[in-house]
Amino acid sequence: MKKCLILLVLFCSLSVYADIYKDEAKKIAADKKRVEEIEKKLSKDEKACDNPSQNDLSRNVVTELKLYCEAKESAKSRIPDLKNLLAEYESLLKNYIEECKTVDTDEKYSKCENLDRQVAAAAEKLNDEKENFNSDIDTMENAAERAKDYNARSNDEGKKDFIKAISANLNAKKELVQAMQKGLDEDKKVFDKSKASLNQSLKGASPDSAKIGKEFLGGLNSILLQNGALRQTCASMLKTINEAKGVCVSKLNMEKCKAAETKMENLFNDGNSKLAAYKDEKLNLVAVENDYHKAGMGNILAKTENAQKTITNYLQGLKEQNAFLKQQIDFSPNNTEAVKQRNNKKLLDTYLKLVETMKELEKESSDFIRFYEEYLNKINNFNKTCVEGKSEFTAECKIEGDKIVDDINSNEPKIMKYGEKFNKLNKDLGDFFKKFK
Repeated sequence: MKKCLILLVLFCSLSVYADIYKDEAKKIAADKKRVEEIEKKLSKDEKACDNPSQNDLSRNVVTELKLYCEAKESAKSRIPDLKNLLAEYESLLKNYIEECKTVDTDEKYSKCENLDRQVAAAAEKLNDEKENFNSDIDTMENAAERAKDYNARSNDEGKKDFIKAISANLNAKKELVQAMQKGLDEDKKVFDKSKASLNQSLKGASPDSAKIGKEFLGGLNSILLQNGALRQTCASMLKTINEAKGVCVSKLNMEKCKAAETKMENLFNDGNSKLAAYKDEKLNLVAVENDYHKAGMGNILAKTENAQKTITNYLQGLKEQNAFLKQQIDFSPNNTEAVKQRNNKKLLDTYLKLVETMKELEKESSDFIRFYEEYLNKINNFNKTCVEGKSEFTAECKIEGDKIVDDINSNEPKIMKYGEKFNKLNKDLGDFFKKFK
């Protein structure tokens, strides 16, 4: 239930709605599949459950078979309710996600608050029933394992089955731990990269952003410690699994095997407890990272919005000027012929220089148009990556946004110089045509 509530708290962050529903939907689908698979297994008739005491088995095996059969019947009886509770929870969760994407009125807030309570209540009922169901399954499995254990001691064939089963169990545990190790190693790489990126982005950060950033850094340091502790636990688990293989499979020493199993079970319980805390910490860290992202992106968003407005204004003027220059260049051959007819070399030289200036400025304005259109596209892509869809590392977005704005600002002296030359050309053209009249 605690885990469910943590998920529900995160529903208020619009950026994680889809991920939360996907995660819960996967869990629900997995639960449904598991229940269906178990239901199929439970539906099979087992002669051993007809009357366990009449079978030619030892007293210990019969006792375990009775426990197994009672737990099996109990589990079977829970399946209909469990299916209904899964369907109810899935429906309520989906309805909550659809109805509460945007909460912009008191009425909507009240409605979503009520829906939230319904989802939480459904999750609680489902978790309670799952616990009871899992308890029955655990009782079944444990009883079955113990029955196999007792039976294995009574004959050689049983010993072979026991060795085969425990080998498969230990191999499965080993694969599980190795997968856990791999995930922890991948997490560490991400956290280390986040930490390095965060330390860089904190330089020159605003007070509000720095405050959240320090909280985020503390969370990263904490989860890295947990990650290290879990990796050590994984190493201990693998060592214990190998020890169990030695006494349970190679030597078949049942007394030492039981001791190894107990040691292994304690380690796995410890590991599962640490893993649950680790996952909760990761969820909390996502919320802090999201807050830091918003705070850290505040200034750069304002800068890119201003840069976008500046570019739009520049492009409008540049395109008008470029069209004017192209028009004047197109007219220049006819104008040159008209000037030549005046037989005034000085006047002709003046006009030809003006034409050269027009061509230079037309090329400059075309280059500026390409430059600003390229950076307008960069800003749009930046918004899609770093604003609409949160990037993994806030600092990388900040660095990218700062570079875009710096590149645009560094072009300011060039565009100003171009503007001065264009204004002078306009004046010179006006003066020329006055004299030409």
